[in-house]
Amino acid sequence: MSITADEDHAGWTFGDSGSDEEEEWTNRPFTVDDFPRVSYDRGEQTYRIYPNPDFRLRGPAPLSLFRAYNDPLVDKERGWFCKEYELHDESEITVNDVGINDCSNSCDRSTMVLVQFFDLKIAGYHHTQPGPAKIFGFFAARDRIKPLRNYVYKREIDNYEAVAVNRKMGTARLSLGSPARGINMTDHVLFEFKLCIRIEDEPDEGPKEELLIEGCTELSNMFRPSFVETQRLYGEKCGLDLKFAILNSAVQAKIDVEIVYAPACGLILNLYAKTSGFRDIIRLFHGRSKAGGRFSSVVGVLIDSYLDVCVEGSSREGLCQRSPQDGCGLDQKLPCYTWTGRFDACYHGTVVEKVKFDKFTMISVKVTWSMVDEEWRIRYA
Repeated sequence: MSITADEDHAGWTFGDSGSDEEEEWTNRPFTVDDFPRVSYDRGEQTYRIYPNPDFRLRGPAPLSLFRAYNDPLVDKERGWFCKEYELHDESEITVNDVGINDCSNSCDRSTMVLVQFFDLKIAGYHHTQPGPAKIFGFFAARDRIKPLRNYVYKREIDNYEAVAVNRKMGTARLSLGSPARGINMTDHVLFEFKLCIRIEDEPDEGPKEELLIEGCTELSNMFRPSFVETQRLYGEKCGLDLKFAILNSAVQAKIDVEIVYAPACGLILNLYAKTSGFRDIIRLFHGRSKAGGRFSSVVGVLIDSYLDVCVEGSSREGLCQRSPQDGCGLDQKLPCYTWTGRFDACYHGTVVEKVKFDKFTMISVKVTWSMVDEEWRIRYA
C-alpha cells in the first residue's frame, strides 16, 4: 500500500474520449466518413459484415446485432432470446437479488466465469450539433443466474451524459457504472441496450430524442484462457464498442469506499481498479464527495490473482475554502494525493484499509470477497 502526493502515478492514466482510437489497427481505421452503416436485417448483419475483411482490419472484431425485444418484427413467442432471457421482464437486479454463498459452516469454494467491463464507446457517429453529445439510455447484461437487467449504464433523458465526441472518428466514451453483482457467463450471456441523443428543440416543445443504436447481442463461452477484448456492434447510425474481460474461475470483489472525514469544501475523487494482472483500467467513480459520502462497486477477479485499487483525491477545484482554524488560510491550494493498494483474491473474507491523505482527509477502502450462490446456477441449468 502506498500514498504519493502531486505525482503522476505510473500505470493509472485514463485517456480521454477518442484519444487512442488509431493506435490498435495496422490498417487505417474507419472514420465518420466511411464508417459502415448496417441495418438490423439478419442477412446484412451476417453476410455483409463477416465475409468482409475490412471489418476486422479497420476496427474491433464484429459482433452480431439483433433486434430489440420491442421491435414489431421480433417473434416474441418463438424467439430464443425472448424466452431464455425473459426479455418481457424489464426489472433490474438489486442488492436483495444477489445470492452469496454462506461459508459459516462449510465452503464449496466454487468459482464462476465472469464478464468484466472496461469500456463502452460510441463509434462512427456523425455529431452535427455544437458542443458535446447529450447521451442517455441503458446498457444491461442478462445471465442465466437470474435474467433480470444488470445495468452498467443507465440514464434518463433529464439525466443525460454530456460526452465529448471525436469529430473525425465519431467516437465518444460513456461513463460506465458498476453492475449490481458479477456478470456470469458459464455458457452464454446477453447484452441488451438502447442509447439515444437528446436534441434540444423549441423551449415550449421540450427536449426530443434521436435513437443512436438499440438491440441486443449474445456472447458464448469461448473456452479460451482468460482474456481482454474489444468487439464492435454495427448499427444504422453508429457502432458500439464493448471492451470487456472474460475471467475463468473468478470470484467477486465488492469495493466499498467511505469518506471518513474531509475538508468542508469536499473532495474531487477518482477511483480506479485493475483486475487479475491485466493492465486495463476500470473507472469505478469520478466526482465530488464530502465527509460521509459512500459508494460501492463490483469487480470480477481471477481466484489465483489479485485486485489493484487506486484512489486519487484533491480538494474541490484544487482550492480549499476552510477557515484558518482548520489549519490553512482561505483559497489555499491543496495537493492531489494518490493511494494504491493490492488485494489478493480469495473465496470469502473482508479487508479494510484506512487511507489518510493528510490530517484533514481520511478514506476507508473495504474489499469484500464472495462467490455467487450455487443455487442460482442450478435454477437455470
